[in-house]
Amino acid sequence: MSPEKPSSPLPSLPFDPRSVSLRFIGVAVLIAVSMIPLGLVSCVVDDRQQYRNVAIEDIAAVWGGKQRIAGPVLVIPVDNSESEDGGEHYVAVMPERLDVSVATSHELRHRGIFETPVFGAEISAEGTFADLDLEQLRHRFGPLRVDLAMLMMGVSDPRGIRDANLAWGNDEVALSSMPSHEGPIGGGLAGPVPDSAEFGDAFSLKMSLRWTERFSVVPVGDASTVAMRSTWPHPSFDGRLLPDARDINAEGFASSWTTRDLARGFPGVMRISSRDGDHFEGKDFGFSAFEPVDLYGSVERSIKYGVLFVVLTLVSVLCLELATGMRFHFVQYGVTSVALVLFFLTLLALAEHIGFTLGYVAAALILTGMIGWYACGSTGNRRLAVTSFGSLATLYAVLYTLLRLESLALLVGTLVLLGALAMLMRVTRGLTPTVE
Repeated sequence: MSPEKPSSPLPSLPFDPRSVSLRFIGVAVLIAVSMIPLGLVSCVVDDRQQYRNVAIEDIAAVWGGKQRIAGPVLVIPVDNSESEDGGEHYVAVMPERLDVSVATSHELRHRGIFETPVFGAEISAEGTFADLDLEQLRHRFGPLRVDLAMLMMGVSDPRGIRDANLAWGNDEVALSSMPSHEGPIGGGLAGPVPDSAEFGDAFSLKMSLRWTERFSVVPVGDASTVAMRSTWPHPSFDGRLLPDARDINAEGFASSWTTRDLARGFPGVMRISSRDGDHFEGKDFGFSAFEPVDLYGSVERSIKYGVLFVVLTLVSVLCLELATGMRFHFVQYGVTSVALVLFFLTLLALAEHIGFTLGYVAAALILTGMIGWYACGSTGNRRLAVTSFGSLATLYAVLYTLLRLESLALLVGTLVLLGALAMLMRVTRGLTPTVE
């Protein structure tokens, strides 16, 4: 028999390879288990956001909600036009020219710990109607009740109307409230056309309005100009058209639109019915009161990155074991993972009172200090505690950077993962698989 060949010696390692495998498996299981409380914290964020939305709705219910103004519009009933479903028909005539100026200011209102901006608007408008060929209108739409013609001003939430005055020529229009389920152009104000009014005469409108969340204007004129200015410094312009010009600064903004009948999306004279629904939906433009720091959105994003945070922290601790030969009990791993999850709950609780940035810094300092103190007490190694504190502080700084980045968030997050993988490769490259 030939002599056995001596086996090649394995390099001596400060740890047992099999135990390392078990520790990797244990850490992976612990990371998976940590996702459960992270999901529960995410549910808490959703609940708190729902409470905030309810508070905002309560404020809007007594102040005034989203507002969209449309008009003035000349509305003439069509005689004997009752439809099969019980609706009534009208002819709506748009102004030939309409110039609108809107000035809004804001203040903050609170409901419990939640706050939301509320707005007041001073609206002035003037314009003219073109001469009407009544015979041609009767030929197109049927017999008209010109004697019952009305001037209507659409306001999406009439609860916010504080004052309104409409004049045509030298006469005041006696305005009255128009419920949304009764008016042919929705809710708002309506008044009879003055007997002495002439189509060549100009009309003028003054209105005070309260609103929240969004304000918009329907450019009903064949030629419309709209100018808005506000003390709110974070407008989100939206609707059918963006402003032709805008100026935004820390004191507020100013914007303006100029439109023609070809771009407004509806004709200058049209037949409408009280049962047709909203005739001006999607035809408006304006701005929403965008809040640049969405507290709950930021916390929700941080929880999404929290998976990455828990993985990096526990893998870093495991790499520290492999590099130093030190051993941590799995209970200590578990306590550390609990602390990492509690960071996000602490962040939410603090941010509701002191804001997201200060809440993030405070939560990071609290949890980093606790984990550093725990590491020092568990090992008796102050240098290890300082290293743990610095590593966690770096990770929290990286997480905050990711939260503030927009288009570069994916790139930076990927680079962080690649760096963690490189570190893991560095400390595990000495592991040699056992040969049976």
